[in-house]
Amino acid sequence: MNVSPSIISSKLEFLHDQISRSVRAGACSFHLDIMDGNFVPNLTMGPDFISAVRRSTDLELDAHMMIVNPEKYWKVFSKSGCDLFYFHYETPFNFKKVREEITDENKKIGIVINPDTPPERITDLLPEIHKVLVMSVYPGFSGQKFIPKSLEKIRFLRKYIDDNRLSCKIEVDGGIDDITGAEVKKSGADIIVSASYIYGGVIEERIEKLRNL
Repeated sequence: MNVSPSIISSKLEFLHDQISRSVRAGACSFHLDIMDGNFVPNLTMGPDFISAVRRSTDLELDAHMMIVNPEKYWKVFSKSGCDLFYFHYETPFNFKKVREEITDENKKIGIVINPDTPPERITDLLPEIHKVLVMSVYPGFSGQKFIPKSLEKIRFLRKYIDDNRLSCKIEVDGGIDDITGAEVKKSGADIIVSASYIYGGVIEERIEKLRNL
């Protein structure tokens, strides 16, 4: 299983060390939760923090843009080192324009759907994106309980992507541990995001357990 640790739950005073340990344990990328306190009720990392993460690893950095007007700010985070940008379906933005701009910058684009958003609404976008991120909790805070109905969405997306021979990957974020991760994998996900489970224990042991699901 591909594992993308979410830095939001790392111990920031040991950021470089925890990133290095995650890389050695086999992380495929890092998930960066960017929140503005408006789109979601929390405020997190900015461009300077992203730059610090970038200096600590060469792995792909995926920016989860939980902000209002993401098309206005993604370039700032691109300059800080992000490689892929997740835009929420629930946030109004010009998909065609943003996709063209991101592609011109040799970056990647993904779409996120919240727990209440049916996956059918984004099928027309799947051929145009690199990843689809299924939120299995309501975005805003780490440590929430996994929402079981998310498995239905994963199964739907897996079938649609396979039936249409698309290259888009399915990533799942929220309440992921070794138990829910196994269910997510069984449902067809390609990548799992985990925050408090990984950084709340021995990093190497937790990532290895997730990778071996």
